[in-house]
Amino acid sequence: MRVVVTDRPFPQPNPYHDLLETTDALYDDALTGPEDEIVYPEVTTEEATVEACRGADVIVTFIAPITGRVMDAAGDVSLIVRQGAGYDNIDVTAATERGIPVSNAPDYGSKDVASHGLAMAMAASHDIVRADRQLRSNEGWGSSRVIEPLHSGTYGIVGLGRIGRRAVPMARGLGMDVIAYDPVLDDDIFEALDVEPVSFDDLLDRSDCVALHAPLTDVTHHMFSAEEFSKMKSSAILVNVARGPLVDEDALVEAVESGEIRAAALDVFESEPPTDSPVLECDGITVSPHHAGSSPAAKERKISIVRDEIERALRGEALHNVVNQEVYQFRG
Repeated sequence: MRVVVTDRPFPQPNPYHDLLETTDALYDDALTGPEDEIVYPEVTTEEATVEACRGADVIVTFIAPITGRVMDAAGDVSLIVRQGAGYDNIDVTAATERGIPVSNAPDYGSKDVASHGLAMAMAASHDIVRADRQLRSNEGWGSSRVIEPLHSGTYGIVGLGRIGRRAVPMARGLGMDVIAYDPVLDDDIFEALDVEPVSFDDLLDRSDCVALHAPLTDVTHHMFSAEEFSKMKSSAILVNVARGPLVDEDALVEAVESGEIRAAALDVFESEPPTDSPVLECDGITVSPHHAGSSPAAKERKISIVRDEIERALRGEALHNVVNQEVYQFRG
């Protein structure tokens, strides 16, 4: 048995060091032996990941690209698991075609991410970050500054999944109306949340704050670019706590600097870390370092979810968090 942990969001303390021994003890069975191992190559490129995953039975990944080449090099893989909710670094189609289940850690930090989105929206609407910097350098004071609060406005959610649903009561707590766009959801989800379903263009036209909670796919890549910003209110704010490539950053900077939209707030970026991103030079864009789901409680939930799924894979038991259920049509 060879478990390859390509890279870890929390390398210290190591959350997996006792995984094989714990699995044996839990089931009072000698599942593993001295030839079994868990390795931690800490790789992030495809070439390095291909080499690191040779002979892997289970692949545990964070940001390393798990492509068809990686899977072919590994051979007979029983599980690929992402240490997080999103899994866009894994070629799920290639995994399905090879009969490999892909799991994630759903809902480990949905409340944290939703509340971070609201916090960033508030910071942007009240211009808090820029005001802080300028006050410390003796520029601007009190009534010389103007804020434009979001309360009593419309909060438009793009992607009404676990995180988007958590954001609904939070936005309502600010006295905001909530509308949402999610073309894959049935109407009963909207009805249960008492959220008005709207078209994408309608959401752009009506929202005072547009909050992105959608997954990254071929369809959603750059779903916010120059055309979309031109359809938003000039007083609107864009908040992205989902995936960076949902937003064309060059177009966003142009929209903010030209006044086409009022401001933006990003916790995620097209390339991470965003060392060369144009948003870092734009005062009207509030940023944070992709840490929306980084609370201690969320960290512990993520580790627990991933460990439990790996243990089930090692035991050959039914997996709980498979994102490509159609894989079982290939596996039989």
